[in-house]
Amino acid sequence: MLPMKPKWPLIYVFLQKFFKQNPQYSNLTFFIIGESFGGHYVPALAAKILQQNQNSSNLYIDLVGIGIGNGWVDPEIQYGSYGPFAYANNLISANVWAQMNQTYDQCVQEINEQDWNDAENDCGSIMQDVINAAGNINVYNIDLPCVGPLCYDLSNITNYLNLPQVQAKLGVQSGTVWQACNDQVNSMFAVDVEQSYQFDVPTALASGVRVIVYSGMLDLICNYYGGNMWTSNMQWSGQSGFNGTPLHVWNVGGQTAGHVKSYQGFTWLEVEAAGHMVPHDQPSWSLALLKNFLNDIPF
Repeated sequence: MLPMKPKWPLIYVFLQKFFKQNPQYSNLTFFIIGESFGGHYVPALAAKILQQNQNSSNLYIDLVGIGIGNGWVDPEIQYGSYGPFAYANNLISANVWAQMNQTYDQCVQEINEQDWNDAENDCGSIMQDVINAAGNINVYNIDLPCVGPLCYDLSNITNYLNLPQVQAKLGVQSGTVWQACNDQVNSMFAVDVEQSYQFDVPTALASGVRVIVYSGMLDLICNYYGGNMWTSNMQWSGQSGFNGTPLHVWNVGGQTAGHVKSYQGFTWLEVEAAGHMVPHDQPSWSLALLKNFLNDIPF
């Protein structure tokens, strides 16, 4: 059974209405940057914008670049990264890895057959095998303890976004409570969790849109092994040149911040000492990353 069609086009409708109501912003260059499940909606929205820009009746959106941080982009490939990443970081034994590989084979078969319900169960159990073997680990940053339901202390941003004066500035309806994660909202996004969106990235690159994919190296759930695998596997005009480009050290303020390579507008960046939420773990390096990307400065 096919899952429900995601409502990514509604984001495009929102952007059209926003720019028409705020024309002072409509001629500015536009970037889309997202983390985690943003690996689905960032490339999908980029492809939608580029497609709709061909229609002269739409307000043109000057899309210049997209960024994906620790993104869930190509599940079929990324589920296969849990075993090698977990084993390399001493989270599982070789026997557990072998068992996970058997489950992964089943997972791939179900994804290819579009058996989404079974895929969700079997593919999801691969991560659970790591957790069962490793114990109560922080799946978002394996070097940190898991604190709270999301394994991160997000009280500062939660308190800030629930301040009445902040919500008033944002035009938020009085009485609204901001949450770091809302299951109802999350379920609306997750209808296509097992599907791949890496095929939309070449569309962006072919249109001259710059693309950066970055990954904190301590994240398990969307780990950099999987990120490296899907970016290398992605078919586009520069694939062989990109794969043949070696990584080099990325320095920020005299410190080694990560490892990076770029080819024809496509950048892959591994960030040291950071997990799933790179800006949370390494804010100064993240700011440098953002400045370089927005201003088209080589890494």
